[in-house]
Amino acid sequence: MSLGEETTKNLCRLLKTVYDSADWEKIAGRKRSKFDVFAHKIKAAGHQQTISTFMEKLCHTLGLQSIIVPISIIQQLQTECEAVMHAVRKETIYYMLLAIEGGE
Repeated sequence: MSLGEETTKNLCRLLKTVYDSADWEKIAGRKRSKFDVFAHKIKAAGHQQTISTFMEKLCHTLGLQSIIVPISIIQQLQTECEAVMHAVRKETIYYMLLAIEGGE
């Protein structure tokens, strides 16, 4: 199950914002891969029921109080919430790498 172009773009923007906001030196240290940690946190947060709770869980597990994401992104993702949550659970690494590399 692949996401549509707009949904993929918005999911990537959300994940990139979270990734860029995290203090990876503190979270992953020198011995753990920040990509492994981020993928694990995304997958775990993917069991939430809404996009806003997904964001809350993801941010909380990375020690972030909040992030700034346009509300239009959150609203659009919420319209496809079931598909988005399925994608972040089943295709975690793909969407994580797409977001980190800035691809859409």
